[in-house]
Amino acid sequence: MDAKKFLDYINERYKRNVKSDLIVLDSASEGTKYSDTAIPFAKGSDFFKKREETPKKIYEMINMYSYDEYPWYQKSKNFYKQGKFMEDYEDNYYEKVRDYCGYFVTYHELNANQLRSYFTWRTDIRKGNYRSTYTSFIYLYIYELLCGIGTVSKYDAINKLKELEENILNLEGIENVAQIKSNLNRWYFEYSVINGFSAEEIKEYIGEDVFKRDDAIEIFKKPENHSDNEIFDALMFLLGSRVAGSLSVKKQKENMIYIFAYVWKAILKAGSIDGQTVFTHCFSRLQSKRWYPLGNTPYLKESREGTDYVLNSVRSYHYSKQAWKEKSYTKECFDKKKLISVFREIDRYMRVEYKLGYCLKEREEDKWIRDYVKEAFDKAVFELNKNKKKQIDIDFFALNKIRSDADITRESLLVEESEDTIFDISNMTDNVKTQKEEIVKEDMPADIDINIRILECILTGEDYKQYIKENNLFASIVTDTLNERFFDDIGDNILECDGEDIYLIEDYKEDVLDIMERL
Repeated sequence: MDAKKFLDYINERYKRNVKSDLIVLDSASEGTKYSDTAIPFAKGSDFFKKREETPKKIYEMINMYSYDEYPWYQKSKNFYKQGKFMEDYEDNYYEKVRDYCGYFVTYHELNANQLRSYFTWRTDIRKGNYRSTYTSFIYLYIYELLCGIGTVSKYDAINKLKELEENILNLEGIENVAQIKSNLNRWYFEYSVINGFSAEEIKEYIGEDVFKRDDAIEIFKKPENHSDNEIFDALMFLLGSRVAGSLSVKKQKENMIYIFAYVWKAILKAGSIDGQTVFTHCFSRLQSKRWYPLGNTPYLKESREGTDYVLNSVRSYHYSKQAWKEKSYTKECFDKKKLISVFREIDRYMRVEYKLGYCLKEREEDKWIRDYVKEAFDKAVFELNKNKKKQIDIDFFALNKIRSDADITRESLLVEESEDTIFDISNMTDNVKTQKEEIVKEDMPADIDINIRILECILTGEDYKQYIKENNLFASIVTDTLNERFFDDIGDNILECDGEDIYLIEDYKEDVLDIMERL
């Protein structure tokens, strides 16, 4: 359909004159050809002057960028090539420039002035002149160090990253510091693994915190290689306040340490419980998953095919077919409730054995391990009592010598006893005890409702200390009162006290809220 027929069709269709709405250009311009025309800058313009002032090497670096690879690899490859080209470059450009707002910044995203500003900042910090800068510049510098730009060894790279964290990230004006530090902590470890740092070197250069969870799992997997205290410390690390707030731990900590270690070793040796060991119930099995070290960085160096890096007995890394895999006991598979079941059953028996009060109720979810814990617990208590008897080893020779020395001393002294100076120690003890009881009775809150009000404040995050102060109460007594009041319903302490601070045990928050609604 030609143009005339089309216009006629539109006119007929919509009953209007379309031609009146059109603007027809002069047909004489159809053969005109256009060419490039220089932009005339105003007289005295400093455009070319500023361009001439920019160091030639900046433009050489910009022009090095090539577009012959797929985007991600291209960006990383160009970054490394440009970075090595500018490795020793220094600048002194202190003009204000805009920050680059975006993820995964490289040289390619910055204009000439931004590049000069970055290299000036880098020059300063290399000389020890630390000053605040943009987040994009900090990440750019981190990427350089991870890629070996401006470093002489893998150890030098880690040291310079630590130097950046200590001297730059603590300055005022740095944005997103928490996120930068979080990324750095992850990259420290990943860089160390793919560059073959030993476990001891990782501890030296990065710190031991990265191993805490692994250490705890290793201890639970091979408890026979560790002391009772180490086993209990591992439990504290994994369960935290759930263990620290236990009545058995507070009143019988030494016995709890011994008994828990004994019971765990015993039930681990018991073998299959409902088809798997107690360790597998709690920590599952070794999981193999893809691992992406130094993700979101332009790091390109490939590891040697077939590389195996065994960090410890519970975590290792393997490189094959251009991909890394991690084998470990993952956090996602850790069944915290199963480990709590083991501890809670021991705690329950401890309270009965040592008459601690506040006896815990049996829970259905603990049934799977109850009989195993009970059998091991009884043996642990028997061994504990037997060991205590062995410790009461009286050296009769030494005792006889003490008695002999006492007889000689008594005979050599003349003592005049006076009834007025004889003190009845038992009466003094009774008096002190009575006074303490009176003090406690005086300080005990008379009105239980004030305790409920304090609990409401704790639940909602309000300031509860004002009520304690205004009513002359003690935080510890308030804690005990509320624990006793809720014990029949919960079967355990709901609060724990640390000096003047009262904390709610989070496991029971929902139960407490339900009970509070019924009050």
